[in-house]
Amino acid sequence: MDFIEKLENKYSKDREQSEVIFSDKKRLLVEGPAGYGKTETMIGKIAFIIGSNNLQQSKKILALTFSVNAAYKIKKTVTLELPKILSENGREFSDLNEKIFATNYHGFCRRILELYGDLIHPQLKSINSLKGINDSNSKNLIEMNSAIESGEVNIMTGYNEAIRNIDKSHLRKYYTKYLEITAEKFLNKNYIPYNAIILFVLELFKRYPEILKFFRRYFSYIFVDEFQDTNILNWVLLEKLIREKKNLILIGDPLQRIYGFIGAIPNIMSIAKNKYEMKKITLKTNHRFKDNKFLFDLDSNIRKNAKNIYKPEIKKNLIVDICQAKNQEEEAYFILNTISKLIEIDNNSRIAILIMARSKNINKILEIFKKESLSYFYALYSDEDEDYKSFHKNALDTFISTIDNQDNVINESVSREFLRKLPSQKNSETYSSLLILLETFIKVIFTEYKFLEMSEKINLIMGTLENNALKQYLGYVKENLVVTTIHGAKGLEWDYVILPDLEQYSFPNWPSLCEICDFKSNCIINWQVIEANTEFENKFYDALNLFYVACTRAKKNVFFSYSKKRINYRGENSNCNMNCFLNLEGFSLKVSKGPGLL
Repeated sequence: MDFIEKLENKYSKDREQSEVIFSDKKRLLVEGPAGYGKTETMIGKIAFIIGSNNLQQSKKILALTFSVNAAYKIKKTVTLELPKILSENGREFSDLNEKIFATNYHGFCRRILELYGDLIHPQLKSINSLKGINDSNSKNLIEMNSAIESGEVNIMTGYNEAIRNIDKSHLRKYYTKYLEITAEKFLNKNYIPYNAIILFVLELFKRYPEILKFFRRYFSYIFVDEFQDTNILNWVLLEKLIREKKNLILIGDPLQRIYGFIGAIPNIMSIAKNKYEMKKITLKTNHRFKDNKFLFDLDSNIRKNAKNIYKPEIKKNLIVDICQAKNQEEEAYFILNTISKLIEIDNNSRIAILIMARSKNINKILEIFKKESLSYFYALYSDEDEDYKSFHKNALDTFISTIDNQDNVINESVSREFLRKLPSQKNSETYSSLLILLETFIKVIFTEYKFLEMSEKINLIMGTLENNALKQYLGYVKENLVVTTIHGAKGLEWDYVILPDLEQYSFPNWPSLCEICDFKSNCIINWQVIEANTEFENKFYDALNLFYVACTRAKKNVFFSYSKKRINYRGENSNCNMNCFLNLEGFSLKVSKGPGLL
């Protein structure tokens, strides 16, 4: 049996997966829900390309993704799994690392600036020694350079805001000025704004088109995972690399687009499909939940609501258990009892409590946990929290200075020195939590990612800190119970997930949907009588995306709870309704009033 036959046998049980892997189309758009084998499909496709000798000796495959940790997960999978698949054709592939460049957008741009950045500015040649700046914070910009003028500060913060708002005209208008300010006020002081890393590469391609032509030829295939999270700068960069004959495979799930608030482009998968005349293949086999009927049906019914919010094609109603509490304190004890039972049943259970955003309601739950001495790992920080961002910035600056003193060498001894330089600050729950996450992350570097070259380890550490991405290592913490946000849980899994506070104004919350909803009195979305309202539809869909991501973080079961009285922004107990998502088409609720969710 030859290599192709063995590969066909391996993927024969999933027709759509096989279609992607063996397709001769140059342009493929692959949509796949959570657990439908998107990463496995990508690995199979790469194996087919390399094993079939479709990749020329001097060319490479570029695998891009939104987050730095996801990029290195791809690299890890490629490094460990591809040799197993490819060895089946009787050949050795010892140079796989030379054939595939897996990274995130900023990692890709850093590599280009390392090679050619000095053509734009001499400091860019040492891109990995430059300290990052948060250009959305005017105070931070002034601290980095007191000589910066107020108008220049406004241009930089305004540019960051325009990226979030996908304001193309503003981005074009201030593009040159933004780069001039960066070059004149920050590069010579060894600082670089996060967005400038991509913008300088775009400028390099503009001034030196022969460099762009080289990279277009060098990468025969471009894979992009998590494509639904692409922002305007990512998209412009991709458009530069994609030309008429380019092999392009875009992979993602529109229903998992939860980063609209930081600029992920709406409908980007449809935009790409139409622009590049791509063949769309939708994965239809749920591998994660194939043996779990409840989670399988939950996944299916939420997706059907998302596909047609007015008339979803629901074949069978799903019975959903939900715990109804009188107030927030009673709900906290319901959750406490559930966790205790789960741990009693399975001492090694991994459990996550996921919330939309920190509020007085989750504070009450944590208060009860502490009162009853329930151990948990605190991770209730968002990408926008100043403490969260400042920890990453300080850790990045410390890391850069540490390896600069060690001739850019990173090993376990140097990493311990780096960690020792960071203050403990145990009085801050956020800081202490992030310090543990950082220590956990460094340990992962020298265990699961020990196969990486030294430069790759350095880039992984810098990329994680630069992207404020430590929360993506929550899956490695020792505690059985993690309390975090849904955004922080993206890309992670636990055995059991608990979704508390499923009441109006909590999830969805006021700014995300409740503010413009006409059905506050009963929290049921009545599409039959609602007036056409594009803003409402878009906000509903975005909030539903978040609900879907939360539910699909569970491997064994997901539990729902809400309180008939919530703690409002004034700290008062106020009557409230159950959230609208539990009144979706296809949901039949079975209400329990205690003593727990089990």
